[in-house]
Amino acid sequence: MTKKWLTSFVEELTLQPLGRLRMDCPVCNKKNTFSVADDGFERMYNCFYAGCDTRGFTGKRLTKSNSKSAFMERVTKADKIVTDNFVLPDTFVPLTRSDNAVQYVRKVYAYNAYLTNKADIMYDVRQNRVVFLVKKNRKVVDAVGKALDNRRPKWYRYGKSSHPFICGDKSHVFVVEDCASACSISDITTGLALLGTNLLSSHLEVIQGFDRAVVALDKDATSKAVDISRKISQVVNCKVAFLPDDLKNLKDEERERIIRKYID
Repeated sequence: MTKKWLTSFVEELTLQPLGRLRMDCPVCNKKNTFSVADDGFERMYNCFYAGCDTRGFTGKRLTKSNSKSAFMERVTKADKIVTDNFVLPDTFVPLTRSDNAVQYVRKVYAYNAYLTNKADIMYDVRQNRVVFLVKKNRKVVDAVGKALDNRRPKWYRYGKSSHPFICGDKSHVFVVEDCASACSISDITTGLALLGTNLLSSHLEVIQGFDRAVVALDKDATSKAVDISRKISQVVNCKVAFLPDDLKNLKDEERERIIRKYID
C-alpha cells in the first residue's frame, strides 16, 4: 500500500473541518484502531495498534484562504459559544472561611496568585468546593469549583460561559487544563485554563492576543496537546511542553525551570 493511496483514502473520508473519526485500520485491518483528525487545513491519521506504524499528514489543502482569519472563521462555526449573565451563588464565601480550602490552594501553589489578586478564589459552603472565578474584561462571567471531597464531578462549572480562566499578566501564555495549574505558574507566565482538554474558538480569540503560546496539558494528554498546538499555531507561534507531572504538583524550582525552558 503506497503513501499516495493512503493519503487519497484519508482525504476522501467524510469528515467535517475540526472533526474526528475512528475506524478499522486500512493497513493492518485491526478493529477501531485508526484515528483521523481534521484541523480545517489538513488531516492527521494514526493507527494505535502497537504492531502498525501507520501515521502521517495529508498535507495542506488550502491556498490563499489558508490564513488566520479563515481559520478563526472555521473554528467559530465548529463550536457554539454560550454566554450568560452570571450571578455569584449566595453559597460562595471568602476562601478563609474553610481551612481545608486554604490548605488545598496552598498545596497546588495557587495561594500566591490569590494573595496578589491575580486570581479571585472563594469557597462554596454547600458543595464544599474551592471556587475560581472566571473573568472577562474584569467582569465575573463564570466560576469553576474543585471538590474537596469525593463528590463528582471533581471539577464543576457553575455557569454557561465558554470563556477560559486566565491568571497572569505576561505577554506569553501557557495553555493548561485547570485553574489551579494556571494559578501555580502566574508569577512567571500567564496561565490560561481550558477547563478540560477541548480548544474552543473563545479560547483562540484570547490566545491570539499573546505573543506566543505553550500548550502544557497533563502527561496523559500529550497527543491532545500536540493537536491543540497545531490549531493554535494557525493564529500565534506555539510549542508543546512535555511535562513530567501536572504543573500544580511540581515544586517551585522544577516548575520554573520547565517554564523558562519554553519561554526564554
